[in-house]
Amino acid sequence: MLIELEKARTRNNVVRIFREELDGPESWMDGFIIAANEEMVLLQLVDDNVRLNGYQILFLEDISDFVHPAPFNDFQKRVLALRGEEVLDPEVELDDLAVLLIDISEEFGLVTLHREEVDPDSCEIGRVIRTDAVIYELEEIGSDARWFDETFEYDLYDITRIEFGGAYEEALLLANDDMGDDAYELSEDYPDDGIEDDK
Repeated sequence: MLIELEKARTRNNVVRIFREELDGPESWMDGFIIAANEEMVLLQLVDDNVRLNGYQILFLEDISDFVHPAPFNDFQKRVLALRGEEVLDPEVELDDLAVLLIDISEEFGLVTLHREEVDPDSCEIGRVIRTDAVIYELEEIGSDARWFDETFEYDLYDITRIEFGGAYEEALLLANDDMGDDAYELSEDYPDDGIEDDK
């Protein structure tokens, strides 16, 4: 598989990747291969609107099949060229998962982490602030674009998919940056009656 992924990379073609066990037989992702090693593959995604929409890292052991070139490769490449969208290498190294998460968090501000075998219906978005050989600590951001007041720890090897640099992560960062003092979640314990304590 690694040899075929490398062929797709050098030919700059869109590939279609399936992870049947995790996603089912009718789900796939289209994208350009940026890099691959014996454990992971880095894609720049092509979304349903035929736009480049961030990056995704998958684990080779989860890939059940892939098609090279993808069924609409010529059309997708033509539309992207007409729109002036170019495939770009985010220059992250795939050699060490823990280091990778820190690098993405520092370079892109947010990373989306999926743990589909543990929790198939949700994901966590935030910045990884610490890792060791088995655990990563995440400062999470909510769907309201506010940072949570506390951090959370997860098992490093529960991760099944990594996404970053996409339109949704960008939207969260834009909204959060605009919030100023309200950039963190509002605690339900804070007084809400407007009456100040006596000094």
